[in-house]
Amino acid sequence: MKSVRLPLCTHRFTISGLNLERFMNTMQKSEVPLLSVTRKDMRTLECECYSADLQTIQSIAQEKGWRLTDAQPLKLSAFIKGLIKRPGLIVGLVLTVVMVVTLLQYVWFVDINDAGSYSADISNWLKAENIGVGTYKNQIDATRIERELTYRYPDVAWFHVYVYNVTLVVDVSIGVPMPQLQTGEIGDVIATHNGIVQSVEVFAGTSQVKAGDIVQKGQVLISGTERGRDEQLTSVLARGVVIARCWESQTVQMPMHDTMSEETGNSSLITQICTPWITYPQEALIPEFLAYNTYIDQIPIGGSFFPVYLKETEYKEVSMEYEARDVEEVKTEASDAALQLLKTKLYKYDIIDKWSDYCMIEGTTLAATVTVEWQMDIGDTKSP
Repeated sequence: MKSVRLPLCTHRFTISGLNLERFMNTMQKSEVPLLSVTRKDMRTLECECYSADLQTIQSIAQEKGWRLTDAQPLKLSAFIKGLIKRPGLIVGLVLTVVMVVTLLQYVWFVDINDAGSYSADISNWLKAENIGVGTYKNQIDATRIERELTYRYPDVAWFHVYVYNVTLVVDVSIGVPMPQLQTGEIGDVIATHNGIVQSVEVFAGTSQVKAGDIVQKGQVLISGTERGRDEQLTSVLARGVVIARCWESQTVQMPMHDTMSEETGNSSLITQICTPWITYPQEALIPEFLAYNTYIDQIPIGGSFFPVYLKETEYKEVSMEYEARDVEEVKTEASDAALQLLKTKLYKYDIIDKWSDYCMIEGTTLAATVTVEWQMDIGDTKSP
C-alpha cells in the first residue's frame, strides 16, 4: 500500500558518499520527491523529504552504498515524536480535551436582553427554578421557560429563550401597549404628566389645548364633545395623541469625606472549641475597642467522622480617620447615580436633554439634582 504523504510531516537527513548525482537520479526514478536539497560539501547533501518516504530512502541508501545520517523530524513529525517521548503530556492533553468538552455541555453565562425593569426579577426567577450557571444544557426546556415567563409577565409582548454556546440567552420584547378602542362610553383625554404641548392629533372629541401650551397633570386635553352640522353638542369618547415635552428631577446626596481605617497593632485572640452540639466557651468576650477588624480561622481536629474544630477569632483595633474627597469627583459620582435612577424610571423613553445642579449641605454632604427632558404622549382617556 502506498504511503500517505502529509505536508506537515517531514524529515531532514544528511546523505554522504560518492556520485551523489546518481542518488538524485535514483530518487527521481523511484518517484520519491525531495522537498529541498542543499550541498554541504563535495560528498555531502542535506535533504528534506516526507516522513512517509524516509524508510524507502534509507533502504535505497543502504542498498546503493550511500550513508544516511542525522535524520530529524520537522514540523508535525517533531511534535508527534515529542509527544511520544512524554506520555504524561499526552494524558494531560486528553484530559484537557475531555474536560473542555464536558464543560461545554453546561451553561456558564446568562444574558437577559432588553428586559428593562423586569431584568432583576427574571434573573431571580431563573435562580429559583435552578436554571442558570451550572445547568446541563440538555435539561433546559426553552419552550417551557418561554411559556412560563409569558404567563408570569402578561405585559411583555414575547420572550425568546435559547442556548448559544455556553450562554443562556433570554430576549425580551416589552412591546407597545395597545391603544384604547372606541366604545359607546363617553369621556375626556386627561393629562397624565406636566409638560409643554408639542403637537395635538385629535381622533374624536374637541381639542382644548394647542402647541406651546403649558399643561398640568389632570388637565383636560381633549374634551369628549363634538359639534355636529346642526351645531348640537354630542358626547363622545375622546381619543387622540398629545405629544409634550416633560421633565423629571432626581436628587442624590453624597458625603464629602471618605472614612479611612488603619490597624493600631492592639489585638485580642479568642479560642473556642466547637462541635455541632455545643461551643465552649459559649459566648466570646469581645474587647472594648471602638472599632476593630475581625479575622476568623477554623482548624479541624477530628476530621469528617468526628466534627470538632477550633475557632480562633482575632479582633484587631483600628483607628478611623476622615479624608476629604475631591469635589469634582463627588459631583460626578452623585450626578451619575441620579441619572441612572432616572434612566431606570424612564426606561420606555429617550432622554433628549439633561442638566445638573449642586448644593452643599452643612459642608459635609453634596446634593446633586439631575433634571432630564423627554417627549411622550401625555393623554389618557378617562370616563366620568
